[in-house]
Amino acid sequence: MKSLVVLLVSLFTVVTANATLIDFEGVATTGGRVDYATSTPYTEDGFVLTSTHQHAVIVDADYSTYNFNFVGNDSDWFGFSEYNTVTLTADSGSTFDLSDLILGLNTYATSSTIDIMITGNLFSGGTLVTSLTNISTATFVDLGWTGLTEVVFTTSDDVGLDNLNVFATAAAEVSAPGAFAIIALGLVMIGFRKAKNS
Repeated sequence: MKSLVVLLVSLFTVVTANATLIDFEGVATTGGRVDYATSTPYTEDGFVLTSTHQHAVIVDADYSTYNFNFVGNDSDWFGFSEYNTVTLTADSGSTFDLSDLILGLNTYATSSTIDIMITGNLFSGGTLVTSLTNISTATFVDLGWTGLTEVVFTTSDDVGLDNLNVFATAAAEVSAPGAFAIIALGLVMIGFRKAKNS
């Protein structure tokens, strides 16, 4: 019976996650930028950032054209406009965790502060939301979100995004119908074993 319990528990266990830092370094040439559109999502270390509009770009820290800078952040970064919605997913389709990230004002914005909403859609069907208002510089956001299928970013004006600390799940969870089938099978086996031993 002990081995049966171990088997059932292992079927529900997700393999340990692997930490990844999405930092956008080395994508754009020195002093340059790389544009991303809906048809060309950005991929790094098993994660994908998909935009709904062509106003998404990875910018080298030394890029200064059009006053394109991420206030308070001196490394390469990902930027997008208020016309855009950017979605983070794992390219394997598995769940993932988002521990923390840096986001803030991109100087291409027409206002001096921005409002940003981060929405996490959970594998379990729930939703997590964090709203940040009046952001004027690179801001560390500690989320600690787990069991995500996607994270959606929206902004009131041009935003910079950097250093997403994510954890990819190495195996997918068992679906709800599958979970119930496994539980039923386990109960049948326990009943069969008890009947055999009596």
